[in-house]
Amino acid sequence: MGQPTHVDYHPSPMQPRIYVLPVPEELQPSTSPFRYPAHSSDWGVEQDFLAWLERNPSRVTQDAKAADWHYLPVFWTRRHLWHNYGKDGLPDFQSAVKGSLIDDRRTFTVCQYDDGPLVDLGDTVQALASRKGDNGVDIPLLCDAPKMPARRRKKWKASFIGRVSTHKLREDLAPLLADRSDILFEDHQSGHDSARAARRYNRVIARSEISIAPRGYGGSSFRFFESCALGTAPLMLTDIDTRPFKSQLPWETASMFASSATEAMQAIDTFTPDELELMGQRAAEIYRESLAYGKWCPLLVNELEPRT
Repeated sequence: MGQPTHVDYHPSPMQPRIYVLPVPEELQPSTSPFRYPAHSSDWGVEQDFLAWLERNPSRVTQDAKAADWHYLPVFWTRRHLWHNYGKDGLPDFQSAVKGSLIDDRRTFTVCQYDDGPLVDLGDTVQALASRKGDNGVDIPLLCDAPKMPARRRKKWKASFIGRVSTHKLREDLAPLLADRSDILFEDHQSGHDSARAARRYNRVIARSEISIAPRGYGGSSFRFFESCALGTAPLMLTDIDTRPFKSQLPWETASMFASSATEAMQAIDTFTPDELELMGQRAAEIYRESLAYGKWCPLLVNELEPRT
């Protein structure tokens, strides 16, 4: 996938100046050993943020001392996939990362990997696409934008297609939907890895009034953002609200949130079809204007508070 073409030509004069920390070549693998996720290209938020800075040099300073923030441009996901999902070579990796830091108290990094960086970063701010704990700044969990199906007439009240076994919340939800003929709920071990399965996956979401997006192993869900892109009202089901940039984006008008399967069922039956249609339209607008590749990056910068 090529890099996005959006360029922020008019940054605010109050925006922080960012110094990009030099890192050893091995901290930025040029490719992954395999697609992650399998239905996407080899591009993610870690590469996207660095590419955005390179396209917007007015955001960057070459003076580390004058910078408000240092950015640690490690490609965490690619590195961990090359090393047995992060299990191998951690001492050497820790040493290389630590040697790249100048002042962790004014450093931030972008990480998509479900388990985070897996090394000690001190006070470095971690922008996480799939936060599982209390700390970190939430950013979108993105893959290639799904193609909109030609036929979009709604058929289901809600839908979910994916692996149920990846989190208890998914397992809790399954029996509650067993008798709902208006809801499509399928436990697919293969997800939407093939092109044919991906087309059906997108078609089902587009033809649903609500797309159920429960967390899996990670704290967020690609499905939530794919649903936004397809203009279907997303319902995030997770124990931690990982919707990104909540102080900047009106998620309460464009999505639903539930922390239990029971709450999810209540949310599904709360809104009328017209209300859900409007919610989906707002979700699509938020995705298009603020969350797609290249568009989310200024919002992350806005989240960075000045440090002394």
